[in-house]
Amino acid sequence: MSVYQFGPFDLDASRTLLLCSGEPVALGPKVVETLLTLVERPGDVVTKEAMLDQIWPEGFVDEANLAQNVHVLRKVLRSRWDVNAIETVPRRGYRFTAEVRFAPELPSARPLPSTRPLPAAARGPRLVWQSAIASLCVVIVCGLLAFAAPHRVTTSPPLSATGARLYEIGHYYWNTRTQAGVTKSLAYFARVIDSDPANARGYAALAAANAIMGDYEYGHSKPGQYFALARAYAKKALALNPNCSDAYAVLGMVGTKKTMRSNSELAFAMSELRRAIALDPADGPAHQWYGSALLMAGRVNEGYAELRRAADVDPLSVATTAWLGDAAYLNGRYAEAIAYANETLDLAPNRSDAFYTLGLAYEARGEMPLAIAAFKRFAKVCPSCRFEAAALLAGAYARANRPAEARAELDFARAHPDDVHPEDVAVALVAVGEREDGLAWMRRVRKGESIRATFDNDPRFVALRHDPQFRHVAQNA
Repeated sequence: MSVYQFGPFDLDASRTLLLCSGEPVALGPKVVETLLTLVERPGDVVTKEAMLDQIWPEGFVDEANLAQNVHVLRKVLRSRWDVNAIETVPRRGYRFTAEVRFAPELPSARPLPSTRPLPAAARGPRLVWQSAIASLCVVIVCGLLAFAAPHRVTTSPPLSATGARLYEIGHYYWNTRTQAGVTKSLAYFARVIDSDPANARGYAALAAANAIMGDYEYGHSKPGQYFALARAYAKKALALNPNCSDAYAVLGMVGTKKTMRSNSELAFAMSELRRAIALDPADGPAHQWYGSALLMAGRVNEGYAELRRAADVDPLSVATTAWLGDAAYLNGRYAEAIAYANETLDLAPNRSDAFYTLGLAYEARGEMPLAIAAFKRFAKVCPSCRFEAAALLAGAYARANRPAEARAELDFARAHPDDVHPEDVAVALVAVGEREDGLAWMRRVRKGESIRATFDNDPRFVALRHDPQFRHVAQNA
């Protein structure tokens, strides 16, 4: 049995399994294989081409997959070991720089927990199982991971080899959350259904892809049409497998997006998300959608905790990392918000909402030049967001004591009322001393688009929280 040891880790090559202090680390097989290609040649530069050939001999991925795998490995290793073990060699590849030891046998391992793994600092004492039971549990879990998608263990039966391959490619593109990526995922998930028509996972995946098309307003159809397709595919998945957590997650997500929904409808949608999590505690999208729903409902601390769980389960999720930046900002954790926004940009350099969060966090810390630079980048990577960026820049310029620039940006934002968040214009107007105009803009907030979490937690609104008129508008939006 080939076992490589470094720091607190054991890497079992024969089972594609990474352990930390005897405990399995929840990583997909391809991520572990990426680590193995480097650990097998410590100190040597392994070219990107050689790594791609070894990890994906089927040849259906590009360098973006490799870069994301390395990003995840660095994050996982650093969370448990204060060593920068993976070095990037520009224009060539990567090198594993830490000392590696070879062990003939794998030390006794504790079983992989049935729920998501907690961060190392949060782990408490565990019961010590007898070695025979521990070994059996590890074998069972490894078997499940071998047949499921590499990101998590699901509640659905395994796909065929062809279906699993197509699902993995589709999930990669879906996780990018770009229009091109999500559109590609639709095609791959449709092929999963062609390959495995009796398996619920393809239908649930196609439901999730349509839900994102609607949520991000991609494609040529209206969001409501994509949401209707998402519900239909989710229900088809549940007809095939009543315990399909992915399908319940999509139904819950779509339910939270309905405009003018009643409190009972929102409560039902959130219960569907909780059902998905109960069926599969490692369902990353379910944790992310539930966390973002909690955040929008004003339950900021709970939303932050739920999004942390989502990030633990699926560290490659661009959307989760972006939402986690928002949650950290609303929790007053501005340094964390900056870190999460930068992590989002590592995964997706043109993710515009990360620049939005980055600017707000810098502004909250009083670092106005950095805030203004971030808002300008927000406008540059998202040309259609230029008017919203103007509202944000107006507030930042006002707080930086640059009134002329603040008013110029305000005039630009107010000239495009349908393309800005009214509350951002309102807070900028108050910052330049125009309270009544600010209140008038606050009243433009559309019914059903709650801004309670922002109003109660965003530091830009601190001066308005004790104003009865502003508070009345925020509470009744």
